[in-house]
Amino acid sequence: MRLSVDNINKKSPYWVIQLDDMQFRFRTSGIVYHVGFYPDSYFMPGSAYHFYISSNDIHAPKDSSVFTVISLVIEEFFRIDSSIMLYICDSADKRELTRANLYKRWFDNYPKKDGLILRTAEIPFKENSIYSGLIIRKDNPMSKLIIEAFDNFVELAPSLYSYQEK
Repeated sequence: MRLSVDNINKKSPYWVIQLDDMQFRFRTSGIVYHVGFYPDSYFMPGSAYHFYISSNDIHAPKDSSVFTVISLVIEEFFRIDSSIMLYICDSADKRELTRANLYKRWFDNYPKKDGLILRTAEIPFKENSIYSGLIIRKDNPMSKLIIEAFDNFVELAPSLYSYQEK
């Protein structure tokens, strides 16, 4: 799958550079963001992709234009096909709940959310929890099966994986 940076840049408030088929970079005032997707090899391989966002500043100021760029990248992903978008909130700095809340806020404020389904999960481990989510298009013919598989995966995850702090 190759996403179109041209489609993204038509509406983007920041100039977005395409790094490869599904990864992008853009710069705000001194902050460099990387956003994109990589294939998932465990949950429905071949149709599921993990979404990520990273920056060179962990305390980046709030900037609604960053929200716009991220929305455009995700919109381009779902324009291409009805793949599954997964996300896991990084817990390295103990801000995973904050990240989970940002994803939820993004979804709640996304103008085209009526065409999507968001399923979130808190996966409890002995001492910590991992926050994760699934976003799919409502018109995905397998949406019910995908949500059921995600819920089952979340339920089994603590017994399948061990969580270790960095």
